[in-house]
Amino acid sequence: MPDWIAALDWKDAVGILGSLFISGAYLGVLTGKLDGERPPFQALNLLGAVMILFSLWFRPNAGAIMIEVLWIGIAVYSLAKFYRRRSGD
Repeated sequence: MPDWIAALDWKDAVGILGSLFISGAYLGVLTGKLDGERPPFQALNLLGAVMILFSLWFRPNAGAIMIEVLWIGIAVYSLAKFYRRRSGD
């Protein structure tokens, strides 16, 4: 087993699970099981990005942190837009 795999711990597992949520959301859109305009897609992206960002707290990488912060912002914006549109504001 490579050393980097042996060095993984529960915090890394959280980040890996977050990556699976984000990629699973995209797969859901591609297969027609999720609508990219609906909250479940954005919620999976938001949760996944938060999980990855959590894991990056322990092993920082500036580029990865930046993309996750942007991803969180996009997901929050999309969810807010959906609920504002739905409430008629």
